[in-house]
Amino acid sequence: MDKKEFFMYYYNKNVETDREEVGVKLDGFVLPLKDGKQIGHNEFLDKFIDFLESEGWSFTGLSVQINADGNEIKDIDE
Repeated sequence: MDKKEFFMYYYNKNVETDREEVGVKLDGFVLPLKDGKQIGHNEFLDKFIDFLESEGWSFTGLSVQINADGNEIKDIDE
């Protein structure tokens, strides 16, 4: 699967519960804290997926490379 079309869904069939799943919706940008630094789309996704999996969480959504103004640009780390 191409990382630009990132889609991940996790479901643990061994856990039965009558509780409704509750999560967090993300809507924003991820930018480096140091001026002049850059984070590539694929580099971010690799670290993001590792973090999610380490917590037993999933993400369903879309991600794109952006500039500092939030405009979509070509991936810098293809």
